[in-house]
Amino acid sequence: MRLNKFLLIHDLTMTEFAVSVGTTAATISRIADGSVMPRRALMLRIHQATEGLVTPNDIADIHCTKPCRDFNHPITALN
Repeated sequence: MRLNKFLLIHDLTMTEFAVSVGTTAATISRIADGSVMPRRALMLRIHQATEGLVTPNDIADIHCTKPCRDFNHPITALN
């Protein structure tokens, strides 16, 4: 789930969410609009604060384009 969608669904302001993850509203705004990538620690705090609904892949805008069990796909073939 995208961070903006999470905030909207849970009726949270960027300021309220920022306080809960220990950063500023400006940083959350830049993360939400995709202009910056948070450091790993903040990304994990966002994931925890959203109870797993906003994942690091959502933040990085990385989405699987092939079925997870496609063993010809180089990434899943290693699993």
